[in-house]
Amino acid sequence: MIHAHLGDSYDAVKRTWQELLVNWAPLHAERRFVPDDLQKDFTKLTRIPMLPNHSPTSYSILNDPDTGIRLPGERNQSEGRKHIRMKKIAAQLRNGSQCVVTFDQSTYRHSKLKRKEQLQAKMRWLANQGLHSFYYVSHAPFLFAFPDADALQRVYCILKNAGIPQNRIEKLTS
Repeated sequence: MIHAHLGDSYDAVKRTWQELLVNWAPLHAERRFVPDDLQKDFTKLTRIPMLPNHSPTSYSILNDPDTGIRLPGERNQSEGRKHIRMKKIAAQLRNGSQCVVTFDQSTYRHSKLKRKEQLQAKMRWLANQGLHSFYYVSHAPFLFAFPDADALQRVYCILKNAGIPQNRIEKLTS
């Protein structure tokens, strides 16, 4: 999260995710992506509290890197506020999160894969780890990842019942 971007349309989408997940597994923001001096304003705007040190009973995580998710197998696997690695998302799911929602606007131009193929590669990597996922595809794309198929289906139904068009959801293809 960059100071200048607080309040942009992406934050409205994040608030939507919070409102849709609140009764199932409330969304909490991963602190490392929201600078300390922005956390209060971020929570006020999106209604997404920071992830506490001790995980709640049932919860979801919002990862909000500035750019998005690194492609699996990329040589430059550094992390910071700009990027997150697939391994970190998998670890969050294995540590008890019911859903991990990650902002992902990254498109690697040096990759031989086109944008849609890059999304598929990330979902395929998760599937190979025994995890499940889909993408919300829009001007503000988000990867939704889950520890099991039941959680995926539950959130898919929540989004569908909220009016999210099916063509905005991209699932893993074989």
